[in-house]
Amino acid sequence: MPHAVFDLDQLASAPVLDQLAEGVIVADAKGAIRYVNNAAREMHGVADLHVEPENYSERYHLFTVDGQPHPFEDLALARAVRGEEVFDAPWIIRRPDGSEVWAVGSAKPLRDEDGAQIGAVLTIRDVTDTMQARNELRESEETVRAFFETAGVYTAVIDVEEDDFRLVMGNQRMASAFGLDTLCGQSGRAVLGDRYADWIIEGFHKAQASQEPTIVEYPWKADGLDRWFVATITPMRNSNKRVFLASLDITSRKQIERDLETALETKDALLHEVNHRVKNSLQIITSLLKLQERMGDEVLAGHLREARSRVETVARVHERLYDTSAHDRVEIVGYLEDLLTNVVASIGADDDAVRYRFVHEGERVELGVEYSVPLALIVVEMAINSAKYAFPDGAQGTVTLSTQVEGDHLTLTIGDDGVGFDSAVRSEGSTGLGMRIVQALSAQLHADGGYVPTGAGGGGGTAFRLVMPLPRREEASA
Repeated sequence: MPHAVFDLDQLASAPVLDQLAEGVIVADAKGAIRYVNNAAREMHGVADLHVEPENYSERYHLFTVDGQPHPFEDLALARAVRGEEVFDAPWIIRRPDGSEVWAVGSAKPLRDEDGAQIGAVLTIRDVTDTMQARNELRESEETVRAFFETAGVYTAVIDVEEDDFRLVMGNQRMASAFGLDTLCGQSGRAVLGDRYADWIIEGFHKAQASQEPTIVEYPWKADGLDRWFVATITPMRNSNKRVFLASLDITSRKQIERDLETALETKDALLHEVNHRVKNSLQIITSLLKLQERMGDEVLAGHLREARSRVETVARVHERLYDTSAHDRVEIVGYLEDLLTNVVASIGADDDAVRYRFVHEGERVELGVEYSVPLALIVVEMAINSAKYAFPDGAQGTVTLSTQVEGDHLTLTIGDDGVGFDSAVRSEGSTGLGMRIVQALSAQLHADGGYVPTGAGGGGGTAFRLVMPLPRREEASA
């Protein structure tokens, strides 16, 4: 192969070299620098001539890519002086102002017409921007990898095929879960077997079809233990087959859920039994009170009937709780209707002269025991009160319970079509036990209650109205 022929003096003085974007440095046969073009001068911040090879590194501040002073014998220009050809050798230039330039250079010997070496030429490219971008990318990749290696997340990049998938890459945690040292393109079907592979491929295809992250939970054996994981499968952009898989170990959460389910089942069973026993105990008390009614005079029997009605009211609450799956709350509208047609009807009068009617408007609501029992006792007290006083001498009539749920309030009205009374006089004289109970229970419910007009002159029956704020739904079901 013929040698390239150069005239060193003409090369060093060619003005075209100063127009190049690449740096050019020319040395003579002994290695002394004879020429530095403008681009090389800007890269180095200096442009001294007649520098010998052993002084290149010191004078031009040259360092290896790992930051050490560059041995002069390994420099591209020095090697070219010795007759070598060098391509794309990297190094760092540290300018006098402290800034650094990443350089890549190639060097070749220069020869005359007879093939004798008369010098060497070095061309340099400034690749600082490229190297900085590459370093930033590498640091970013290392940061991301460090995160995924230490964050407790099982991660992998998967190439999904028609009936198989490839384990392209992943963190060590995921590799261990697959029983591998590293993920590097292995067949998922070969690693997992057909049963697991078919199930996982179905999840991959579902994510690809939706083009959205898909979340699945699945059992898995990791580190020799049966565990549960939740995985997010995310299709990667600009690829019709690659997905990113990120899994979290949720074994502890699953165990807590199982323990909670067991605790709830135990709680329900205990509440069921408690309500059953309370109901039975209260029914025994009502039976004893009923026996006492028969043994006393009429005044005492009346007081015992009222006491029995209050006990029976509470017993009915626990009977409702026992008969439902909630065990701690009652559908209040149906419960009040039951009270009116059964408890009050059986205790409030000795014959069928008084009829009971129930009217409801709005949605039905469930209330906890702390609301149901006071409300029920108010209804029983006021309904029996109407039956006792509204229809003297065996007169016939109707006691009506109206309930209305509107917004966050329950309005309850107990009225009758009996003889009526002067509500002002009645309120002043309302010092009996029943009214004191009603007033105390109304305060407990934060409710406003009192008699309301039913007709001109105070006639046409009586009506007692209670307006109660409903608890928030979370309170009602707590």
